[in-house]
Amino acid sequence: MEVAVTTDVGTGQRCNDDAWCHEQLHRNVTLLAVADGFGRPQDVPSAAIVLDAIRDVIRRELRRATFPPRSLTANDMRELLVSAFAEGNERLLRVGGATEDLVSACSTCTLALIVSNQAFIAHIGDSRAYLLRRGELVQLTSDESLFSEYVRSGAAQQPGPARKSFGPALLPQALGVEQASALKTKIAHYTLHGHDALMLCTDGASRLLGSAELQSAAMTRENARTAAERVVAAARAAGSTDNATVILARNATMHGPPVETVTLSTIPPWRALAVFAAAVVLFFVTGAVARNYWFGDSHLYLAADSKGDVGLFAGAPGSFMGLPLHLERKAYSFEVTSLPIGEQREVDGGVPVSTPTAANAVVAKWQARSRH
Repeated sequence: MEVAVTTDVGTGQRCNDDAWCHEQLHRNVTLLAVADGFGRPQDVPSAAIVLDAIRDVIRRELRRATFPPRSLTANDMRELLVSAFAEGNERLLRVGGATEDLVSACSTCTLALIVSNQAFIAHIGDSRAYLLRRGELVQLTSDESLFSEYVRSGAAQQPGPARKSFGPALLPQALGVEQASALKTKIAHYTLHGHDALMLCTDGASRLLGSAELQSAAMTRENARTAAERVVAAARAAGSTDNATVILARNATMHGPPVETVTLSTIPPWRALAVFAAAVVLFFVTGAVARNYWFGDSHLYLAADSKGDVGLFAGAPGSFMGLPLHLERKAYSFEVTSLPIGEQREVDGGVPVSTPTAANAVVAKWQARSRH
């Protein structure tokens, strides 16, 4: 699958409030989406808030279907997309703080969830989805805007010129305006053929272009990025000054390897066996060294234990990667703080002794001194 995204702020806008998503969610599942928003709750574009929520729901539900594995029907996918749009709507309502009297943020969204060769299109607003098949461009969604009703009524015979005089888009339905119970997400299901392409775009890229102009720009033999850029350039040439975003996915049934694929090691068997043998030898050598340190009398020292008392330790003070390099052999009921400051510092660093008997003698001398 060759996917290209082009987004442009437009000469009539100070910032780009469009958002887009292209993500391979599984070996045979790809998500494409565009959104065109109004308002920036907490300085975040409303379109981005909506897409983040929708993507979170789809990711979560696909994980549940994968572990443990189970089959999802077409009806399951429709219900998944309806619930994802409901969550996007709810999150924008919550973050945007909309009331019955004030809408501070809203967003359109058009989404394509491609599962193997099945495309599920979910849609609210006037962003669009197109299918490009065998040289023909087919619009898969119908715009939810007052201008579209004006065109469908027959009052406008040429959408491009009429759109220029109709003014900004007015949407009868968008995310972030009403509760989810009033939301009517449109879901469509299509079977894709080999070499089919899908194109998603916000209204800034499509509203001033007729079907022939869009088809001419999108069907170029050049790469997908050039084709997407040509669509935006054609919209600008037609007079569009709004944010414009285009996602073009060619060969839409060829998902490719997922990002999450774990690559298996290609170490030859003989080398793997040598590594294993070396690990075994290292284990026994390390064990022998540790045994000599911990249970022999060649590395003994007096130091403070975890209770603050003097203890006899075998090994070396300190630790390596969180593992202690010593073992406490004996605990003395004698607090280190009973010693003079100078000797306390010596104990903190470890006082070497040659044998357990020598350790007993040193501690006995310290105890006798502390009683006087």
